[in-house]
Amino acid sequence: MFRNKVKRLLREGKPTIGTWVTINSIDVIEALSRVGLDWLLFDMEHGSLEINDVQRLLPATNGTDTVPIVRVPWNDFVIIKKVLDVGAYGIMVPWVNTREEAEAVIKAVTYPPQGIRGFGPRRAVYYGLEPNDEYFKGVRDEVMVIVQIETEDAIDNIDEILSVNGINVAFIGPYDLSANLGTFGNFEHPKFKSAIEKVLDSCEKKGVAPGMAALSVNNAVEAIKRGFKFVSIGYDIFDLTRTYRSNVEVVRQALNSILSCKG
Repeated sequence: MFRNKVKRLLREGKPTIGTWVTINSIDVIEALSRVGLDWLLFDMEHGSLEINDVQRLLPATNGTDTVPIVRVPWNDFVIIKKVLDVGAYGIMVPWVNTREEAEAVIKAVTYPPQGIRGFGPRRAVYYGLEPNDEYFKGVRDEVMVIVQIETEDAIDNIDEILSVNGINVAFIGPYDLSANLGTFGNFEHPKFKSAIEKVLDSCEKKGVAPGMAALSVNNAVEAIKRGFKFVSIGYDIFDLTRTYRSNVEVVRQALNSILSCKG
């Protein structure tokens, strides 16, 4: 069974970095898994990826120690089961607002008698080529569980949510959280900053790694300095468009300069 480097690093209190994946391309995944990232987060919530796409893309990380994690579209035990069965080594679940919802996530990940996950791991055991019992026993040790903290209710209930055994990361998306706090995009607002501090404090008390979707590379560095341990440093399609737009602007300016000199 694949050993989850990211879980080990987080247990040691070390920061990890990764990026969001929405482009449905084996080439992109294969390239990104070889640039030094600790994890790739395949997005089924806001991205267009479906379960068949995820199963086709995950093998592109083979031969690397980049850990494939999937954000499921909802806290649904059927979707969570399918994602894990095709070989994801972690799940991120949006909109977790209460202890009961956090408990539902853990039950969906965990086999009986503690959980409700049905046994049929398919690619997770390479279609029967690896021992079923090894996966059954090791899944809790190697599969990551990340809950998204993105509402005022989640902030109010943060200690109860992170008291649930098996939660590894409490992840903040700044835009969603600020929107639900009524301060969309205002990351300096006292209400938003207070919520961030409350999550950081709760994570420290409960032994859970705090996570953040950084808005830029500099923002990622600042997040790590503040104590965040699971930090995204990019988003595939946005990075592609920003890079090309920047390159186009440089070339257009050079062309304009050349043409003005000729004129």
